[in-house]
Amino acid sequence: MGDNNQEEKKRPVFLTVLSILSLIAIVFGLLGNISELFSGPIPREEMEEMIAESKKALEPLSTNGMNDISDTFDKVFSMQIYINANFYTQTLLTVAYLVVGLFGVIFMMKGKKNGFHLYVVYNIISIVAIYVSVPATEVPNIMIIMNILFSALFIFLYSRNLNWMKL
Repeated sequence: MGDNNQEEKKRPVFLTVLSILSLIAIVFGLLGNISELFSGPIPREEMEEMIAESKKALEPLSTNGMNDISDTFDKVFSMQIYINANFYTQTLLTVAYLVVGLFGVIFMMKGKKNGFHLYVVYNIISIVAIYVSVPATEVPNIMIIMNILFSALFIFLYSRNLNWMKL
């Protein structure tokens, strides 16, 4: 009986794999955002120069009839300007929701269902947080769609392990 009880408490391999993938992404995101906090926003002139160089490199897209892709990149550049203008607000918000995601994953690894709920909250905030700094018209739809799809996929995959977790 002791061995059977031990097997029930063992974390599913699939949950371990998902958790490791999530932890890698979250920890790298945290490290990147924390280091950005120390370096501060990009000076306006430098930002404009970077965007001008990027637009120049992407010019062939417009001339080859790929206007949709070109428009998407224009929105990305505009988005970067807004984010840079609201640098500390956006970066601190990102660090905050990444910490929520980190705790969510750690709790799920320990078999706690409230970790799943934190992870769902983390994903929702990660989708809508951009709108704190950037007007909705400047956010490329493809970015939001991809973020929603990846969030939904990982939420679904984690939900497959809910029966192992306890309240």
